[in-house]
Amino acid sequence: MRHIVIVGAGQAGSLLALGLLAEGYRVTMVSERTAEQIGNGRVLSNQCVFEPALRHERALGLNHWDGQVPPVTGIAFDAGMPGSADPFISWVSPLDHPAQSVDQRLKMSFWLNEFVARGGELRIARATPEDLAGYAREADLVLVAAGRGPQFDSVFPRDDARSPYSEPQRGITLHLVTAPGDFYQGVTFGLVPGVGEFFVLPLLTAAGPKTGLYFSAIPGGPMDVFDGVTDAARHLELCQEQLRRFFPWSAGAAEDAKSDGPLDFLTGRITPVVRHGVGTLPTGQPVLAMGDTAITNDPIAGQGANNAVHCARIYQRLILEHGDRPFDAEFMRTCFDRYWDYARHSTRFNNDLLAPPPVHVLETLQAAQEFPEVAHRFAHLFNDPSDYEPWLGDPEVARAYLREVAERVA
Repeated sequence: MRHIVIVGAGQAGSLLALGLLAEGYRVTMVSERTAEQIGNGRVLSNQCVFEPALRHERALGLNHWDGQVPPVTGIAFDAGMPGSADPFISWVSPLDHPAQSVDQRLKMSFWLNEFVARGGELRIARATPEDLAGYAREADLVLVAAGRGPQFDSVFPRDDARSPYSEPQRGITLHLVTAPGDFYQGVTFGLVPGVGEFFVLPLLTAAGPKTGLYFSAIPGGPMDVFDGVTDAARHLELCQEQLRRFFPWSAGAAEDAKSDGPLDFLTGRITPVVRHGVGTLPTGQPVLAMGDTAITNDPIAGQGANNAVHCARIYQRLILEHGDRPFDAEFMRTCFDRYWDYARHSTRFNNDLLAPPPVHVLETLQAAQEFPEVAHRFAHLFNDPSDYEPWLGDPEVARAYLREVAERVA
């Protein structure tokens, strides 16, 4: 029986571990925290999993929350200018298949317990680069899915050619709240040039349905006000103030909202980076990166959890296809290259959203107000970002499409 060690128990590592267990592999997963510690800890992230990724979770029998989680039914987009009471662009488009947001504390703790229940070996430890050599001696394959922290930078260095940013492009903050009344049951995406972005979506937590308020502030800009705030009530007040000031059309999402306390909000900054996916240890042994350890994107396009699922899906298929052959560096490069074939689209989509929108993108977003087809196509970039580069990556193609739509509906 082939032995696989996966360092990290997040979305990517857990899915691959459970998928390989189901195929008869011996799998060891190394987690910094127990399931109980994850479940009782601070909120981990704001994430929305779209239908193609949900399909893989369901195939593994891990869709534990399908009957409980509020469906994310569409994308609502608004763009306004600082100080304006109303957006100058506003449209809503349904998704063909609902997405989901399940609090990762709930999801990851359940999956970790499920891994053990299905026969996986769990080790609780904070793995270091030095530990990887020991894992490599005992296993046929070692994968590192330890998130976006710097602890494995020496093993998987930055790929400068694929990493246009060298510092965080947004100050980000998230607060999970109980909000009375009805708000749009989809992803609301607000944009104010020179200020940043605001997102709100429904999600499921261990305490029941909640609303996630997410702010993406241009560093040093007028909305970059959350650093150092440790009091939950003050943090929520700041969220409400930013909505009233910059996104007044969405202020109802947070009015009369209540926070559940200091574990339900977070603030930080993330530097987008693509790393070399195959690392070589000082002992000469190769190891393979996956998930955020391989490719870290800013959360602006909501692709992190989706990338993790697709990475696990792609790696699992290639591991199974490889049979009894050695998991050498060439095999690992093939795995990462196949993952990059998918992730390059979401990476380009993410990175471009961090820049000021070019004229042809603004034209497209404005046209979406008039033409539901355009709104639908843009909304589904979050579902499948592979359409982004051949469409909005080329101004002439984007404008030709708008002319074609206008002529078709005339």
